[in-house]
Amino acid sequence: MNMQQLECFATLAKTLNYAKTAEQLSLSQPAVSRQIQSLETELNAKLFNRTTRSVSLTPVGFQFLDDAQQMLSLYYHSLEWISTFHQQKRTVLRIGYADSHANCLISKILTPVLAENTNIVPELTLDQTDANLHRLATNQLNLVIGMKDAKFQDDAIVFQKLCDDAFICVMNKQHPLAQKCKKRRQKSVSSADFWPYRQIIDIPPYLLKHVFSRGHHIVPVNDELDNILCATTSEAYNLALAGAGFSLIPSHLAPHHKELVFLPWQESPHAPMGIYYRQQSALDKNSAIYKFIGAAQNCILP
Repeated sequence: MNMQQLECFATLAKTLNYAKTAEQLSLSQPAVSRQIQSLETELNAKLFNRTTRSVSLTPVGFQFLDDAQQMLSLYYHSLEWISTFHQQKRTVLRIGYADSHANCLISKILTPVLAENTNIVPELTLDQTDANLHRLATNQLNLVIGMKDAKFQDDAIVFQKLCDDAFICVMNKQHPLAQKCKKRRQKSVSSADFWPYRQIIDIPPYLLKHVFSRGHHIVPVNDELDNILCATTSEAYNLALAGAGFSLIPSHLAPHHKELVFLPWQESPHAPMGIYYRQQSALDKNSAIYKFIGAAQNCILP
Protein backbone atom coordinates (compact mmCIF):
# COMPACT_ATOMS: atom_id res chain seq x y z
CA MET A 1 0.00 0.00 0.00
CA ASN A 2 1.39 3.40 -0.97
CA MET A 3 0.33 7.04 -0.73
CA GLN A 4 -0.62 7.32 -4.40
CA GLN A 5 -3.05 4.43 -4.01
CA LEU A 6 -4.59 6.10 -0.96
CA GLU A 7 -4.77 9.50 -2.68
CA CYS A 8 -6.54 7.97 -5.67
CA PHE A 9 -8.93 6.07 -3.43
CA ALA A 10 -9.78 9.05 -1.17
CA THR A 11 -10.22 11.43 -4.12
CA LEU A 12 -12.39 8.98 -6.09
CA ALA A 13 -14.47 8.34 -2.96
CA LYS A 14 -15.13 12.09 -2.86
CA THR A 15 -15.75 12.76 -6.56
CA LEU A 16 -17.18 9.35 -7.55
CA ASN A 17 -15.88 10.21 -11.01
CA TYR A 18 -12.71 8.85 -12.63
CA ALA A 19 -12.25 11.83 -14.96
CA LYS A 20 -12.49 14.39 -12.14
CA THR A 21 -10.20 12.29 -9.95
CA ALA A 22 -7.58 12.07 -12.70
CA GLU A 23 -7.80 15.83 -13.29
CA GLN A 24 -7.42 16.70 -9.59
CA LEU A 25 -4.41 14.40 -9.19
CA SER A 26 -2.82 15.30 -12.56
CA LEU A 27 -2.98 11.66 -13.65
CA SER A 28 -4.53 9.85 -16.58
CA GLN A 29 -7.77 7.91 -16.06
CA PRO A 30 -6.03 4.57 -16.77
CA ALA A 31 -3.42 5.44 -14.12
CA VAL A 32 -6.17 6.10 -11.56
CA SER A 33 -7.85 2.81 -12.49
CA ARG A 34 -4.58 0.91 -12.06
CA GLN A 35 -4.00 2.42 -8.61
CA ILE A 36 -7.52 1.52 -7.45
CA GLN A 37 -7.24 -2.01 -8.84
CA SER A 38 -3.84 -2.60 -7.23
CA LEU A 39 -5.18 -1.35 -3.88
CA GLU A 40 -8.20 -3.65 -4.10
CA THR A 41 -5.93 -6.57 -4.99
CA GLU A 42 -3.65 -5.82 -2.04
CA LEU A 43 -6.58 -5.53 0.37
CA ASN A 44 -8.39 -8.48 -1.23
CA ALA A 45 -11.58 -6.42 -1.15
CA LYS A 46 -13.78 -4.55 -3.61
CA LEU A 47 -13.86 -0.86 -2.68
CA PHE A 48 -16.10 0.55 -5.43
CA ASN A 49 -19.17 -0.55 -7.36
CA ARG A 50 -18.64 0.44 -10.99
CA THR A 51 -21.10 0.64 -13.85
CA THR A 52 -20.91 2.45 -17.18
CA ARG A 53 -22.86 5.33 -15.64
CA SER A 54 -21.91 5.51 -11.96
CA VAL A 55 -19.33 4.82 -9.28
CA SER A 56 -20.20 4.18 -5.63
CA LEU A 57 -18.43 2.96 -2.51
CA THR A 58 -19.00 -0.58 -1.33
CA PRO A 59 -19.65 -1.12 2.41
CA VAL A 60 -16.00 -2.15 2.78
CA GLY A 61 -14.87 0.92 0.86
CA PHE A 62 -17.00 3.17 3.04
CA GLN A 63 -15.44 1.69 6.20
CA PHE A 64 -11.91 1.88 4.77
CA LEU A 65 -12.29 5.56 3.81
CA ASP A 66 -11.82 6.78 7.39
CA ASP A 67 -8.60 4.77 7.78
CA ALA A 68 -7.30 6.01 4.44
CA GLN A 69 -7.97 9.64 5.36
CA GLN A 70 -6.18 9.21 8.70
CA MET A 71 -3.14 7.67 7.00
CA LEU A 72 -3.04 10.49 4.46
CA SER A 73 -3.41 13.09 7.20
CA LEU A 74 -0.48 11.60 9.10
CA TYR A 75 1.57 11.46 5.89
CA TYR A 76 0.92 15.13 5.06
CA HIS A 77 1.65 16.13 8.66
CA SER A 78 4.98 14.29 8.51
CA LEU A 79 5.87 15.97 5.23
CA GLU A 80 5.14 19.38 6.71
CA TRP A 81 7.12 18.65 9.88
CA ILE A 82 10.13 17.31 7.96
CA SER A 83 10.10 20.24 5.54
CA THR A 84 10.36 22.71 8.43
CA PHE A 85 12.77 20.63 10.52
CA HIS A 86 15.93 22.14 9.06
CA GLN A 87 14.43 25.63 9.00
CA GLN A 88 14.18 25.70 12.80
CA LYS A 89 17.06 25.56 15.23
CA ARG A 90 16.38 22.42 17.24
CA THR A 91 17.82 22.16 20.75
CA VAL A 92 18.18 18.69 22.25
CA LEU A 93 17.82 18.72 26.04
CA ARG A 94 19.37 15.54 27.47
CA ILE A 95 18.04 14.72 30.94
CA GLY A 96 19.27 11.93 33.20
CA TYR A 97 17.25 10.44 36.06
CA ALA A 98 17.64 7.42 38.32
CA ASP A 99 14.14 6.04 38.80
CA SER A 100 11.18 5.49 36.49
CA HIS A 101 8.87 7.09 39.07
CA ALA A 102 10.59 10.41 38.34
CA ASN A 103 8.84 10.40 34.94
CA CYS A 104 5.77 12.10 36.41
CA LEU A 105 7.84 14.92 37.88
CA ILE A 106 9.89 15.37 34.70
CA SER A 107 6.71 15.48 32.59
CA LYS A 108 5.24 18.11 34.90
CA ILE A 109 8.36 20.26 34.55
CA LEU A 110 8.64 19.80 30.78
CA THR A 111 5.01 20.67 30.01
CA PRO A 112 5.35 24.48 30.30
CA VAL A 113 8.86 24.42 28.80
CA LEU A 114 7.76 22.61 25.63
CA ALA A 115 4.55 24.63 25.36
CA GLU A 116 6.57 27.84 25.04
CA ASN A 117 9.61 26.41 23.22
CA THR A 118 8.63 24.10 20.36
CA ASN A 119 12.27 23.92 19.23
CA ILE A 120 13.34 22.00 22.37
CA VAL A 121 13.54 18.22 21.92
CA PRO A 122 13.93 16.29 25.22
CA GLU A 123 15.90 13.05 25.43
CA LEU A 124 15.64 11.05 28.68
CA THR A 125 18.23 8.64 30.08
CA LEU A 126 17.23 6.27 32.90
CA ASP A 127 20.26 4.98 34.81
CA GLN A 128 21.90 5.02 38.24
CA THR A 129 22.77 8.49 39.52
CA ASP A 130 26.54 7.87 39.52
CA ALA A 131 26.43 6.75 35.87
CA ASN A 132 24.35 9.76 34.86
CA LEU A 133 26.67 12.15 36.71
CA HIS A 134 29.58 10.68 34.76
CA ARG A 135 27.64 11.35 31.54
CA LEU A 136 27.01 14.92 32.70
CA ALA A 137 30.69 15.45 33.44
CA THR A 138 31.62 14.16 29.97
CA ASN A 139 29.00 16.29 28.14
CA GLN A 140 26.72 13.36 27.29
CA LEU A 141 23.88 14.86 29.38
CA ASN A 142 22.76 18.43 30.05
CA LEU A 143 20.96 17.79 33.35
CA VAL A 144 20.59 15.13 36.02
CA ILE A 145 17.54 15.33 38.29
CA GLY A 146 17.27 13.50 41.61
CA MET A 147 18.61 13.29 45.14
CA LYS A 148 21.97 14.87 45.96
CA ASP A 149 24.90 12.45 45.99
CA ALA A 150 27.13 13.48 48.91
CA LYS A 151 30.11 11.57 47.47
CA PHE A 152 30.09 13.32 44.09
CA GLN A 153 32.63 16.11 43.67
CA ASP A 154 33.25 18.10 40.48
CA ASP A 155 34.04 21.81 40.49
CA ALA A 156 32.53 22.24 37.03
CA ILE A 157 29.13 20.86 38.06
CA VAL A 158 26.54 22.67 40.18
CA PHE A 159 23.71 21.17 42.24
CA GLN A 160 20.59 23.38 42.26
CA LYS A 161 18.50 22.33 45.24
CA LEU A 162 14.76 22.37 44.61
CA CYS A 163 13.58 21.12 47.99
CA ASP A 164 14.50 19.10 51.07
CA ASP A 165 12.62 15.91 50.37
CA ALA A 166 11.24 13.82 53.23
CA PHE A 167 10.63 10.07 53.25
CA ILE A 168 7.11 8.71 53.58
CA CYS A 169 5.97 5.25 54.64
CA VAL A 170 4.26 3.43 51.77
CA MET A 171 2.28 0.20 52.22
CA ASN A 172 -0.74 -1.67 50.95
CA LYS A 173 -4.06 -0.75 52.56
CA GLN A 174 -4.32 -4.30 53.92
CA HIS A 175 -0.92 -4.16 55.64
CA PRO A 176 -1.27 -4.69 59.44
CA LEU A 177 0.39 -1.34 60.17
CA ALA A 178 -1.97 0.43 57.77
CA GLN A 179 -4.94 -1.22 59.46
CA LYS A 180 -3.63 -0.27 62.90
CA CYS A 181 -3.10 3.37 61.87
CA LYS A 182 -6.58 3.50 60.35
CA LYS A 183 -8.13 2.14 63.53
CA ARG A 184 -6.24 4.69 65.65
CA ARG A 185 -6.84 7.48 63.10
CA GLN A 186 -3.09 7.92 63.05
CA LYS A 187 -1.86 10.32 60.34
CA SER A 188 1.88 9.56 60.57
CA VAL A 189 4.21 6.79 61.72
CA SER A 190 7.31 6.64 63.89
CA SER A 191 10.28 4.30 63.61
CA ALA A 192 8.88 2.39 66.59
CA ASP A 193 5.59 1.88 64.73
CA PHE A 194 7.12 0.12 61.73
CA TRP A 195 10.00 -1.63 63.56
CA PRO A 196 8.15 -5.00 63.92
CA TYR A 197 7.33 -5.23 60.19
CA ARG A 198 9.30 -6.40 57.17
CA GLN A 199 10.82 -3.54 55.24
CA ILE A 200 11.40 -3.16 51.51
CA ILE A 201 14.68 -1.26 51.35
CA ASP A 202 15.49 0.89 48.34
CA ILE A 203 19.28 1.11 48.00
CA PRO A 204 21.04 1.47 44.62
CA PRO A 205 23.53 -1.36 43.93
CA TYR A 206 26.54 0.97 43.92
CA LEU A 207 25.74 1.98 47.53
CA LEU A 208 25.14 -1.50 48.97
CA LYS A 209 28.76 -2.28 49.83
CA HIS A 210 29.37 1.21 51.18
CA VAL A 211 26.29 1.17 53.41
CA PHE A 212 26.46 -2.32 54.87
CA SER A 213 30.24 -2.57 55.22
CA ARG A 214 30.07 0.33 57.68
CA GLY A 215 27.31 -1.33 59.66
CA HIS A 216 24.77 1.45 59.35
CA HIS A 217 21.72 2.21 57.25
CA ILE A 218 20.33 5.27 55.55
CA VAL A 219 17.00 4.47 57.24
CA PRO A 220 16.40 2.40 60.42
CA VAL A 221 16.22 -1.31 59.60
CA ASN A 222 15.30 -4.22 61.86
CA ASP A 223 17.98 -6.72 60.78
CA GLU A 224 16.23 -9.57 62.58
CA LEU A 225 13.47 -9.59 59.96
CA ASP A 226 13.49 -11.04 56.45
CA ASN A 227 13.75 -7.66 54.74
CA ILE A 228 13.83 -7.16 50.97
CA LEU A 229 16.52 -5.19 49.10
CA CYS A 230 15.62 -3.32 45.90
CA ALA A 231 17.78 -1.47 43.38
CA THR A 232 15.18 1.20 42.57
CA THR A 233 12.35 3.06 44.24
CA SER A 234 9.88 1.85 41.62
CA GLU A 235 10.69 -1.77 42.57
CA ALA A 236 10.12 -0.99 46.25
CA TYR A 237 6.87 0.82 45.40
CA ASN A 238 5.54 -2.12 43.38
CA LEU A 239 6.47 -4.65 46.07
CA ALA A 240 4.69 -2.51 48.67
CA LEU A 241 1.67 -2.45 46.35
CA ALA A 242 1.82 -6.26 46.20
CA GLY A 243 1.75 -6.44 50.01
CA ALA A 244 5.34 -7.65 50.48
CA GLY A 245 6.01 -5.12 53.25
CA PHE A 246 6.35 -1.38 53.79
CA SER A 247 8.90 0.96 52.24
CA LEU A 248 10.29 4.39 53.07
CA ILE A 249 10.29 6.34 49.81
CA PRO A 250 11.20 9.95 48.95
CA SER A 251 7.92 11.82 48.61
CA HIS A 252 8.62 13.05 45.05
CA LEU A 253 8.98 9.42 43.91
CA ALA A 254 5.76 8.13 45.48
CA PRO A 255 2.82 8.70 43.10
CA HIS A 256 -0.50 8.09 44.80
CA HIS A 257 -2.34 4.83 44.24
CA LYS A 258 -5.79 3.91 45.49
CA GLU A 259 -4.56 0.60 46.96
CA LEU A 260 -1.70 2.18 48.91
CA VAL A 261 -1.43 4.16 52.14
CA PHE A 262 1.06 7.05 52.34
CA LEU A 263 1.97 8.19 55.85
CA PRO A 264 4.65 10.74 56.79
CA TRP A 265 7.57 9.28 58.72
CA GLN A 266 7.97 11.36 61.87
CA GLU A 267 11.77 11.01 62.20
CA SER A 268 12.47 11.33 58.49
CA PRO A 269 15.74 13.01 57.51
CA HIS A 270 15.38 15.63 54.80
CA ALA A 271 17.46 14.84 51.73
CA PRO A 272 18.23 17.58 49.17
CA MET A 273 16.49 16.94 45.85
CA GLY A 274 17.35 18.97 42.80
CA ILE A 275 19.17 19.29 39.49
CA TYR A 276 22.82 18.84 38.55
CA TYR A 277 24.13 20.85 35.60
CA ARG A 278 27.45 22.13 34.26
CA GLN A 279 28.22 25.53 35.73
CA GLN A 280 28.60 27.46 32.48
CA SER A 281 25.71 25.85 30.62
CA ALA A 282 22.84 27.57 32.47
CA LEU A 283 24.16 31.13 32.37
CA ASP A 284 22.36 31.93 29.11
CA LYS A 285 18.78 32.82 30.08
CA ASN A 286 17.57 31.69 26.66
CA SER A 287 19.07 28.21 27.02
CA ALA A 288 16.92 25.10 27.37
CA ILE A 289 18.77 24.24 30.59
CA TYR A 290 17.97 27.60 32.19
CA LYS A 291 14.31 27.28 31.20
CA PHE A 292 14.06 23.73 32.57
CA ILE A 293 15.58 24.76 35.92
CA GLY A 294 13.21 27.73 36.13
CA ALA A 295 10.19 25.54 35.38
CA ALA A 296 11.37 23.02 37.99
CA GLN A 297 11.61 25.75 40.62
CA ASN A 298 8.10 26.98 39.79
CA CYS A 299 6.82 23.41 39.88
CA ILE A 300 8.39 22.30 43.17
CA LEU A 301 9.29 25.29 45.31
CA PRO A 302 6.44 26.61 47.52
